[in-house]
Formats: sequence, structure tokens, C-alpha cells
Amino acid sequence: MPTKSAADPLSIPSAARWQLWAWRLALTTVLYNFAEGAVALWLGHASDSLGLVSFGIEGVAESLSGIVVLWRFAPSLRPHTAERGLERERRAVLLIGLSFLVLAAVIAMESLGQLLGRAAVHLHGGSFVLAAASVVVKPALFAFKRRVGQQLGSRAVLADAAQTLACAALSAALLLSLLLQQLWGIHQADALLALLISAVLVREGLHTLRHRHILCC
Repeated sequence: MPTKSAADPLSIPSAARWQLWAWRLALTTVLYNFAEGAVALWLGHASDSLGLVSFGIEGVAESLSGIVVLWRFAPSLRPHTAERGLERERRAVLLIGLSFLVLAAVIAMESLGQLLGRAAVHLHGGSFVLAAASVVVKPALFAFKRRVGQQLGSRAVLADAAQTLACAALSAALLLSLLLQQLWGIHQADALLALLISAVLVREGLHTLRHRHILCC
């Protein structure tokens, strides 16, 4: 009968499995957001829509969060000591907090442009498909990331999950804006919603940076 290892054979594979899930979810987020951003930029250019162009830029900003988590949990770069792991976590949370603030600035600029009274745009049918897909995909990614982050006790993964949820809210605002523009000709309906989301992102970014500061104490 084979003897058991001195180390717990269940806990170590379980931790490694959750770390692998964190890496896979981050990779999925990066690939999806880059694809979504490219499509949104193309649709925004075709429609002369500042909102869609900003949404595409937002996808790239959100990818910063996923890239940070990819770096944090990359198998070939996994820290060998607790000190190195903590230092990498601190840097990851710092970069995610900064990406929140970048995202908030992009959304605020878009909102102000719309409030200043841009002309009506000619929406492409693909814009609705893009927004609807994002409303479905991003909440699902958030749910998976939150569970993985809770299992790992990782602030980096939980911060990444929070950013994905915020971007899901922005996707819903975009979809609502597209519908209001298409059905009722209200071309500034999403400006106040986007400004509200921008304020929330600033709060989340500052909160994340404060956590990073606490970790460094």
C-alpha cells in the first residue's frame, strides 16, 4: 500500500488548482477585452460614435487588470517565498487601483463630450450585439473571479473582479444608451449614467490603493 506524503496531498493541489483558475480567468479577460475593444473601436469609427470609441478604450484599460493578474499567477513566475508573493501582490493591487482611475478618466471625458451636445450618430446594428454580449459575459466573469479570489484570499483577484463588475455596469449603460438613441432619439441619455459609473470607479480605485498602502505598512 503506498505511503502518504508528509505534505497534505489535498490542500496543495487545491491551492495550485485555484491559482491556475485565476490565471485562466485573467487570460480569458484579456483576450475577450482586446477583441471587444477592437470591435468597439471599429464600430465607433464607422458610426462616428464617441461612446463606442470610449467603450473600446475602456476594454483596453480593463485588460490592464487582467494582465496584472496574469503576471501575478503566471506558473513560470510563481514566487518561491511568502515575502516575494506578498510583494508581487502589493504591486498587482497598486496597478489595478491605477487602472481604475484611468478607466474613470476615460469615462468622464466621454460623458462630458456627450453633455456638451455632440450631433446624433448613425448606429451600426453590431453595436447592439456587442453591448448585449458584454452584459452577459462580464457578470459571469465577475462571479467566477470573485469565487477564485475568495478561495485564494487574493486582493489582486478580488480587485480584478470588482473592476469586471464595474465594466459590466458600463456595458449595461451602453446598451441602454443605444436603445434610447435608436428608439427615442435621446442622444445624451447615457452621459449622466456614465458620470455616475466614473465616480464609482474613482471610489473603487482609491479604495484599492488604500488597501495596497495598508499592505505595505
